[in-house]
Order: sequence, then structure tokens, then C-alpha cells
Amino acid sequence: MRKLFFFIFLTLNFYYRSAGQDIPPATDIWVIQLKPSINNSFTIANYKKITENPGYDNQPYFIPPLKSLLYVSDNGGSQTDIYQFDLETAVSKRVLKTEYYKEYSPMRSYDGKYISCISVEPDNTSQRFWEFPYGGGMGKPLFPDIINIGYYTWLNEDLVAFFRLGDKEAKDTLDQLDIGNITTGELQNLDERIGRCILRSRNHPWIYYVKKYDSENWKIRCYDYERSVYKGDIVLPKGQEDFTLGPNDMIWLGNNGKIVEASIQNPTWKTILDFSSLPFKNFYRLVYSADFNYLAVVTYEGKKP
Repeated sequence: MRKLFFFIFLTLNFYYRSAGQDIPPATDIWVIQLKPSINNSFTIANYKKITENPGYDNQPYFIPPLKSLLYVSDNGGSQTDIYQFDLETAVSKRVLKTEYYKEYSPMRSYDGKYISCISVEPDNTSQRFWEFPYGGGMGKPLFPDIINIGYYTWLNEDLVAFFRLGDKEAKDTLDQLDIGNITTGELQNLDERIGRCILRSRNHPWIYYVKKYDSENWKIRCYDYERSVYKGDIVLPKGQEDFTLGPNDMIWLGNNGKIVEASIQNPTWKTILDFSSLPFKNFYRLVYSADFNYLAVVTYEGKKP
């Protein structure tokens, strides 16, 4: 059983392909407060850089009931742990640290009782899906026999959609999208050649994900997992794949320092926010919190990760 050091506040979809990517990129996280404006648009009310680590700070995930967000940081070292940033006090604390393992992709479980994450094991190859109780204690792997899970998103208390890494050395294995039942262990394969971003609709039993038909033809697909039907797709701008769901399931995408918006009903992209003159213009990952009208973006230096 893994030795666990777990810290919790008193107040109480990172894709790591370990072969060939042993050093995560240098990144930072900014939190942007948005102000609703006319015609369903937004202006920027305030913004703050919440990390000052020279290394890897990434994968923000808002937790509205706790008025905070989770994120991953290596804190200038080689071990990635999970931290929580309090939106009211502007203080970060480490909430999950395991010995020898590297944690990525933190989320709150659907029932709110656990922190879930992807753990990269000491062999730097195996990647399992774990959950740890919020109150402290030992965690456990979900789907313990699957060792190639990258990204994921919770659909309900039992179902998880996740990205499984293909074998780069084997031409007949591709990155694929599965839905797994944590109670029965049952797996359903939905698609292959997918991207790293998988999100559940706030309003419908739908998931949104990126389908990469070839090196340039990428689309966001929408799938109804209760009725097992596809709702439609949206063509992505070249080279872009990181998106979040804005109000009313509008898809927000970073594109050259701007945020553009589209939907399944209206798949034409339009610019809604322009960060090109702001210090966080070089961003790629983003996540929106409908509860706070906050946006978190991940910035980088040099080449986009």
C-alpha cells in the first residue's frame, strides 16, 4: 500500500506521456475574474498570477463549494503534487503528496468525497487512475489493471470517461476514448485518435472531446452517453485543442492570445475576449467556473506544450 502524506485545509479533463517527456514544461496559472456585459459578452474585472514557481504549474480545476481550485505543481523539483488555491484568501497549500509517485489531473469526485487524479508510477511508464479521501487516509486505484490512463472526466457517481494512451511503438494502437464503470469495472470504447481534452456538459448527459482525424483535421465531437448518439461536431482552428465550457455549454477555445466561442448549434468561431495585450496572452489550457465567472488559464514560455 502506498505511503501517503495528505494535507487538507481546515476550511474545507495533464496528459503525461512519460516516454520521451520526462521533464514537464515550465508553465504558470492565472485566475481572471470576468464581468458579464451586454449581448452575452464579458469584460475583464481583475486578474492575478497565482503561481511563482519556475517549473511546472498546470491543470487548474475549480471547486465551487470550497471557493478554490486544485492544480498540479512540481514546486521547482521533480515531484508533482496537488495544491489547492483559496480564491478568498489567495493562499495555496499542498493537499496531496505521495512518496515516489507523481500526481496529475486533479479533480473532485462526482460525489465530492474524494480527490481523483492520475498517478505516474516510479517506472515512469504506468499511469493509473486513483482517488483519495478528502479527510485524509489511504487512496485506492480505480480500474487497477489499466495502466495507460491520461485524461478523464466524471460523468456521474459510477461512470468516468477517460483517455487511454496508445503505444507509440505499435502502429496498430491509438489513443482512445473509453467510458468505464467504477463499480462493475465494465468498459465501453467510444472512439480513437482523440485529443487530451474531455469535458462533461453541465446541462445535458453529453461529453465533448477532440477527434483527430489526421495531423490537421481536428474536430470537437459531442456525444450523448445516455442515448448513445452523437449530437454534432465543430471544426477546430489549426493546431488548437484545449477548450472549456462557458455559459450554456458554449465552447471556449484559446487561439493566438484570444478566446473564441462556438457551439454545436452555431459552429462558427467568433472572438469574445482578447488577451493579446495582457501578461497572460501566451496561454493554452483554460477552465471556466460558471459559479464565480472566473477563468483560469495556463501560460507558457517559448513553444506551446
